[in-house]
Amino acid sequence: MEIDQSLSEILSVTTEINKDIDKNIKGKKVKGVEEVEEVEEIEEEVDIEVLEEEEEDTCYIHDNQYVLILLPSGKFGVFHTNDIIGKPFGHSYEIHDRDKIKIIRNVAFREVDETDANNKETIDDPSKQKLSYEDIEQLKKDGLEGQKTEYSKAKYIKRKEAKFSRVFTPVRPTLYSVWEYFHTKNPSKIREMRIDSLSQMLTLANVRAYSKMLVIDDTQGLLISGVLERLGGYGVVIGIHDGENHNFDIMRYMNFSKKIYNSLRILSWQQVFKEEIQAPFNYQNESNLSEKELKFYHRKKANYERIESTRELLFKGGFDGLLIASQYQPESILETFIPYLRGSRPIVIYHINKEVLMNTCVHMRISRIYLNPTITESRTHPSMSTSGGVDFEKISSKRAKLNKED
Repeated sequence: MEIDQSLSEILSVTTEINKDIDKNIKGKKVKGVEEVEEVEEIEEEVDIEVLEEEEEDTCYIHDNQYVLILLPSGKFGVFHTNDIIGKPFGHSYEIHDRDKIKIIRNVAFREVDETDANNKETIDDPSKQKLSYEDIEQLKKDGLEGQKTEYSKAKYIKRKEAKFSRVFTPVRPTLYSVWEYFHTKNPSKIREMRIDSLSQMLTLANVRAYSKMLVIDDTQGLLISGVLERLGGYGVVIGIHDGENHNFDIMRYMNFSKKIYNSLRILSWQQVFKEEIQAPFNYQNESNLSEKELKFYHRKKANYERIESTRELLFKGGFDGLLIASQYQPESILETFIPYLRGSRPIVIYHINKEVLMNTCVHMRISRIYLNPTITESRTHPSMSTSGGVDFEKISSKRAKLNKED
């Protein structure tokens, strides 16, 4: 069965878990934001190692970074990539002397012709046409014989420049530029997600610093990258993936700092269930191991302890939101992770097929633990040449207060 790619939805609801979860809530204001627990308590749970490191200037290209290169459509030369280290993003460079580069005026500015001419006085009147039918036919005949107009000459020159241009522009990897690359090359990798739907998911889920988020991501890490960027290294994200190894490929192109990476914890689907107990780790006497064996032992031990600490953090609960962009049925995902959310916390679900979310909405409405489940369908400032035709509209979710008697 073909999936109608013109339908892609966000389902946003708010949980109302009927149990006494607010007894031990302590309020504290952090930079004008009312938090449900103290920031120091979050940092203890997350166990983030705050690394004191100098922040690199993101306006310039540094070594060991990913860089997007905007290339011309035709033939292209070669250059040494080390030559652009230390150069600013967004400037255009031209290759000369076979493999040397020099900075030039940005290509975008060259196409802007400053002129005072406008069409303010233009009136749509057939009498303004001075050429007769015979004149037009004669002009066509002259054009076929090689008498090119200035306009056709300019078009020819521009086409040849695009084909043989040796100008490129380094672009800084941001959430938008990385999304644009994947959406153009292979949109199915990110499940046809548009940038406006991604921004709405992050807004509706109230993703912010000092929050704990659960993310089920089958978009190659696009959704998790957006969450990490908003947290900025303050808070925690648990990402759930399918298979033995995660496929958050987009995340590595974002050039995140170690501080931001340290706020991410990763679990596979097999590790989120309490009944799935890991095999105990075989601790050994390190003095009896060779250098190669010791290195492998430390890596295996660190991985085991990381998984155990992440499982403990998940089962402890107290998360501030749930974002889902998965190939699996949302109902089964909700049943697994609802117990770990705080009361009155948002849930945002993305799926390319509207019918899947309609079933989920019915499931939520007959349940008593969800508040105001809503499916939306519209479009926010669409791009006329986009693929998929994904539609969204703004959603408002009502937050519920839980009483201790509930």
